[in-house]
Amino acid sequence: MKRTFVTLATLMAIVPSALAASGPKDIIPAPVKYETFNEEYSPKADGSDVRIHLGDKRFRKEINALDLPDFARDEAYRLVVGRKGIEIYALSETGVYRAKTSLRMMLDSDSTLTVCGILDYPRFRHRGLMLDISRNFRDKAFIMKQLDAMSAVKMSTLHLHLTDDAGWRIQIDAYPELTRKAAWRVGRNFEEWRELGRQYSEEGSPLASGGYLTKADVKEIVEYAAARHINIIPEIELPGHSGEVLAAYPELTCLSSDGNGHQISGDLCPGKDKTFEMFETILGEVIEMFPYEYVHIGGDEASKRAWKECPDCRHRMETEHLKDVDELQSYLVNRITRFLESKGRRAIGWDEILDGGLAEGAAVMSWRGTQGGVTAASMGHDVIMSPGDYCYFDSSQDAPFSQPKSFSGYRPLEQVYSFEPTEGIADEYVRHLLGLQANLWSEFVPTGEYMEYLLYPRAFAIAEIGWSPADSKDYSRFRENAVRLAEKLRSKGYNTFDLTNEIGPRPESLKPLEHLAAGAKITYDGQKYSGGYPAGGDSALVDGKLGGWFYKDNRWQGFLCDVDVTIDLGTVKDIHYVGATFLSHTSAEVGFPVRTEASFSEDGKTYSDPVVCILQVPDNDSCALLNTMGTVVNAKARYIKYRAIRDDVSKNRNHAFIFIDEIVVN
Repeated sequence: MKRTFVTLATLMAIVPSALAASGPKDIIPAPVKYETFNEEYSPKADGSDVRIHLGDKRFRKEINALDLPDFARDEAYRLVVGRKGIEIYALSETGVYRAKTSLRMMLDSDSTLTVCGILDYPRFRHRGLMLDISRNFRDKAFIMKQLDAMSAVKMSTLHLHLTDDAGWRIQIDAYPELTRKAAWRVGRNFEEWRELGRQYSEEGSPLASGGYLTKADVKEIVEYAAARHINIIPEIELPGHSGEVLAAYPELTCLSSDGNGHQISGDLCPGKDKTFEMFETILGEVIEMFPYEYVHIGGDEASKRAWKECPDCRHRMETEHLKDVDELQSYLVNRITRFLESKGRRAIGWDEILDGGLAEGAAVMSWRGTQGGVTAASMGHDVIMSPGDYCYFDSSQDAPFSQPKSFSGYRPLEQVYSFEPTEGIADEYVRHLLGLQANLWSEFVPTGEYMEYLLYPRAFAIAEIGWSPADSKDYSRFRENAVRLAEKLRSKGYNTFDLTNEIGPRPESLKPLEHLAAGAKITYDGQKYSGGYPAGGDSALVDGKLGGWFYKDNRWQGFLCDVDVTIDLGTVKDIHYVGATFLSHTSAEVGFPVRTEASFSEDGKTYSDPVVCILQVPDNDSCALLNTMGTVVNAKARYIKYRAIRDDVSKNRNHAFIFIDEIVVN
């Protein structure tokens, strides 16, 4: 592929400046090795004092001695800021570019640098960022703007989620209905479209909103990315998340069990040869537009319900000797994988593509935690780690009550930075770990400004984890640099989260709470907590540990039923208050209880009438919210029966779970 190269002046527009002479410690991602001297140098504004040594023999020998993988050799550089000038050593133009990026990040407002020497190269090949431009479309200009920010922190890969139920976002000449109809919908954004019944429209219709990338757009984006030494992974989702395809081409829908009608589903029919003919043609055009190694084929969250009854699917399973629908999905994934291989490309998909068996050569992107990646690596498949708990950016960066609406709870910068992608992978399989990636799904992200707000500065953490040595992590140093870089991006028109005003963790969660029931014996009288959300186990509700801003922090105990427990205080005590804090996140089917009840007994046999606390706040917000439901009482008791009553799930599925952190007694 032909590459063009960005000038130092272009990089200067993106990277930050320090207030005094800056040096290697100011770089994101942190360099592998460096040394500094107590001297300063002011570079010439025109860059004439920067000398580039491409393929220098001594530098090549130095890199050879390190026995680096090919990708690290390609990006490696040595940067020397001397008393009389600046020297850059690299084995490729990519290495030169990375060195210039570090140079620009060190430059302060007075153009003064600390005299220093840097030896640097990446830890992982893949340092990626995924943008979902299907749910809410983002155009060429927005994508190119993010490529600038990515290049400033040496990210290597942009993953574009181009297709999903909410819209098809790329021109395909062979199937024009995909962009004439499936790229347009009724509703200004994803949430409106969903509320209005998920109606598709047509290009040019007065009600149509949406858009797509033309082939000319893609050509510009690819060239722009190449100039910044960034690769692009296009994603064409199949077989699930394909409602928009079926709206444009309904003949790809599964048949009803009698073969006379079509079933309503978001899944493509893998029993039809037409499905493979169409997607091989589509992927053929995608390959021509994106000249890179990998094509992402999705593979996640297919319901497979219609496949069990569809005559075409049953026939496919019989003729191919497939025992179940998981193997039918595996058949589809493997067939598409072989097609891509025949065109000189490799398939990558979400970790569900492991179900039913995976073709040799396919790579796995692990999002449901890291176990899918661990398993895939042990099977010899290449892996990119992208677990939701660390790498999903459709979440609040700060206390959710202080932030705009988001989808997946609370994920602050420090949590993202703490991720270690090799954890759980045996040493002999680490070679299959390509790297890590942040994903920004856009269901609740209607504007480009909000997308940037969710991306930065958290994307900086992904960049540093992927580049810098694991033992170089220093959150205090990183955070200081992230504040400075975020401020610089804001000055250039990016809408970044303001770290300087971060609220941080829920204060109550930072230290144990002393109260009468802390450490008491507790008995679960009804159904116990959900196995997926045990928190501290049987003692969690009286261990003095309060939860944070999100239910996945192992402090919140989750129930798919009413909470029904008895607390034994050990002796009769005066009681003046009983209460608990609950968490609601209705987009994850977590709701507040409709009421709580507390009854008191001195002997454990005869209990008082329950003291009732009724929910007083609305509970229909999809964001993570907290609510304390407490009651002032005047009782003497050793035993307390405590219940939290769940909403009627048959009427309100969004309240399937109750999450509670501590029953407080005073």
